Parts: sequence; C-alpha cells; structure tokens
Amino acid sequence: HEASAQIVSRLEAGALTASTPGFLPASAISLTPDVRYDGQVLKVSARGSAWINGQSWQLADGQVSASVTTPTRHHLSAQLIANASRAYYDELNQNEQIDAEARVHLVFSQKGGLWLENGVARPWRVAVVSAVDVAGAGAWTQLGGATLTGTYTNFAFTKIASSKDSTGAAQACGSQTDNTSCLRQSHFSDVQGSVHWEKSFFEINAQTGYRFGDNNDVTPDSRRWASASAVVWLSSDMAVVVGGGRQPANPARGLPARNYANLGVMLAAWPAMTEGAVPIEARASTISKFDISSAGTSLERVQVHIAGVQSVDVMGDFTDWEPVAMVQRGRDLWEALVPIGAGVHQLNVRVDGGRWQPPPGAPTMRDGFNGEVGVLVIR
Repeated sequence: HEASAQIVSRLEAGALTASTPGFLPASAISLTPDVRYDGQVLKVSARGSAWINGQSWQLADGQVSASVTTPTRHHLSAQLIANASRAYYDELNQNEQIDAEARVHLVFSQKGGLWLENGVARPWRVAVVSAVDVAGAGAWTQLGGATLTGTYTNFAFTKIASSKDSTGAAQACGSQTDNTSCLRQSHFSDVQGSVHWEKSFFEINAQTGYRFGDNNDVTPDSRRWASASAVVWLSSDMAVVVGGGRQPANPARGLPARNYANLGVMLAAWPAMTEGAVPIEARASTISKFDISSAGTSLERVQVHIAGVQSVDVMGDFTDWEPVAMVQRGRDLWEALVPIGAGVHQLNVRVDGGRWQPPPGAPTMRDGFNGEVGVLVIR
C-alpha cells in the first residue's frame, strides 16, 4: 500500500467574543471553513472566517498556505512554505500579509525532532513597515498521548517612526522636529510552548508565550499570552469546540493584543482519496477499512475504521516495534500520527489487546519469528 494524498474539510459555526484595549467587547456569529490537501510532497490549505454582526456579514481572518517537503533522508528533510493571510480586528485594525520561509527538519524516529527556519514577510496596508525578516528554531516531542512543541522566533524590521512616538524613536530621529519621521530598526523575539493532547473523544490544545524586546517595540500588555481550546467529538464527523485566551500584539502588522472566547460546532469531512489511492477493503470482519496518508512533515496519519471496540494499536519498524495507541475520532474511526520516512516498511495492528496481524488488504510477508507482517511503501 502506498501512502496516499487526501482532502480534508471542516466547517465550524458558533459564537465569538473578542475585545481589544480601549474598546468594548464585540460579539458575533462566525462561520469558519477549513480545507486541506495533504500530499507526500505538496500540501495546500485554506481557512477563513466570516462574521455576522447586526445585519451584515464581514470577511474576517483568512489564510492560504502551501508547502513543498522533500523526502526524509538520514533523518533530514527540507521544506519551503508560502502563506497569504488577512487579519481583521475592526475597521481600524485590518491588513494583509504574504510571507515565505525555508525550514530544515531533523527527525528522531517517533520520539521527536527539531527544525531551523528563515524567511521574510511583507505586510500590506501597514504604512510604517515595509518588510520583516524572520528567523527561528523549534523542537517537538511525544509523551504518551501528548505532543509538546517549543519555538523561538526573532522578528526584525525597519519602521518609519515619528520622533514623538517614544523615547527610543526620538533618539533615533536625533534632532528632527516632532513633525518629521525617520527610519528606525525594530526587533523582538517570541518564545512559545504548546501542547496537543488526545484521549478517546477529546482533544485539548494549549499554548503560552513570552515576548522579549525593549519598550519601544513591545508594549507591557503584549509580553505574555496564553490560550486553550477543547474539542469533543460527538461522532466521526461532528464535534463541539470551545476555546479562549489572549492573542499577542503584532507590531510588524500594527495589530493590538486582544482577548477572545468562542463556542461552536464543527463538521468534518474526512479524507477523499486522490492520486489514484484505492481504499483498502477489509479481509477481517472487524476492521472495515485501513488507510495511511500524509499528515505533515515526516508524519503519516494511520486510520482504522472499526466499530464496537475499546482500543486499537499499531506498531512497525518505524516505531521500533513499540505499540502506539490510536485515538478514537468517532463511533468507528481510530487514528494515530506517526513519523514514517520514505521506503518500504513493516507494520501490524491489533484490536482490544488481541493478536497482532497485518492491516487488511496490505501485502504481507513472513517476519523473522515465523509470523506475518504487513508491508507498507511510502514514496
């Protein structure tokens, strides 16, 4: 079986409340569609939000992303990423941005990995900033059912500052009068940690961060932030979503910090197979379908469709033959994200702690213990 490409779509509808310093909180009904195409090399995603406040709809935040990733060789892979985004807080705080970056990833089996990145961003409708240089690093690891991620990102840009903006700007402007402007070098750095945890029908995402920089670039209310969200799957294609927290200011885009809270319902349409992928039919009466598809850099999404069971596990040479518990996504869908490099691999699955056996429909071979394993080809 070859890892296939897939299309995943989601639609979230609910209530959103947000507030920025100096303004009263505003509430709206929001619709947020999300579509992703995940291939082995190319990945494309589009996400947007529309709010209805009063009698009119307003196009709010949105982002289109594309990335190209090389196959993993000797634990290394390279990635190119391009994004176009729109940010809307209110009539006075809205703009667009395009950015591009390159990453080099180092993956350590299923235990974790790290990456280095460098890129550039170009805000639109931000009169005081022309371009932003971005550099950073990150690391991730899996502990039980949780994925922990830490990042460090440095932003550097040239700002057109008025001599009366701040002490630092006044010093940069020198002897110029209060009515003139000058160029000023600005920079700040973000350190952020996040956790993604899954258990049965539940998903929890949380993140917190701290911003380093002088007071000319970072306001006191933008140095710390935190947010969290929870997803409760009612079925394989419907979930309740609740979240809230504080988003940091974005000086490079001229956007202030804001607090938010949301409650909604999410509808999900799971993989529609493309690139000639053929769903694997069951050879056992319990598992109705088994599939593997790309889920990100060096990660594959393993899915098993089976109803009326308590647990499903997968293991293979890519897990050092250590069992990995799959997460139940609904009544009959189980899923696990595991790093699998390009090449030929062996794997088995088991249900409710029973006998290990090859996935249904996959080619099989004898292992070194006179047993049988499934064969998987990742291109």
